[in-house]
Amino acid sequence: MESLSYLFRLGSAGLFLDINTFRAQRDNPHALREGFLLVLLIGVVVGIASFIGNFLATLATPDPENLLAIIQREIEQTPFVTELRELNPAFSLDPLFAQITAFARSLQWNGLIGAVTTPIVYLLSWLIYGVIAHLAARSFGGEGTFAQTLGCTALASGANLLALVQIVPFAQVSGATLLGLIGCYMGLRVAHNLSGWRAFWAALLGPILLGVLLLVIGCGALAVLLAAAQGG
Repeated sequence: MESLSYLFRLGSAGLFLDINTFRAQRDNPHALREGFLLVLLIGVVVGIASFIGNFLATLATPDPENLLAIIQREIEQTPFVTELRELNPAFSLDPLFAQITAFARSLQWNGLIGAVTTPIVYLLSWLIYGVIAHLAARSFGGEGTFAQTLGCTALASGANLLALVQIVPFAQVSGATLLGLIGCYMGLRVAHNLSGWRAFWAALLGPILLGVLLLVIGCGALAVLLAAAQGG
């Protein structure tokens, strides 16, 4: 069984795009298992970091329910709302602020939900991307096996270690997606012995197809909404 320190070394090597580690992973008979454990471990660690960051941010911010109560009280004292109540005594802001308060409460659970879902999302993303990238690489003349594809692209998940900065409240990270794509490019090029341009397009095909799919879904949803509006 791989040790945590070994998996973290793999992740850091992927983060720093160490070409020798990509080559070693290509020739590693346990690349698929190690890739699965690596992606899972990074997902768990990032999820925990996000949860801690959200928890500390919650401690550092005012209680949202008390804050909303103050806002509601101030709004109710404005001349506009006062005139509305004179015209309609049944007018009340309570239903609106009850919904806002319920939404604010649900946000407090986001950190805990993220800690659970992050490793699942990472694993699913790795597997789906791996399938598309492997088919693309093979169609471009690649020589690697499916296990080699997943083993090498798993190293690209090391870029997600940048997300550990979320343990600091309100901190954000950028560039992890681009760095991850560069890692996938290197992994596909090494695993399949592809030329630079072929590995480039094999690495980008997954995100392109996903973007097209989202565009089609968005256009379809918009068409349905427009049809419903015209029918109404």
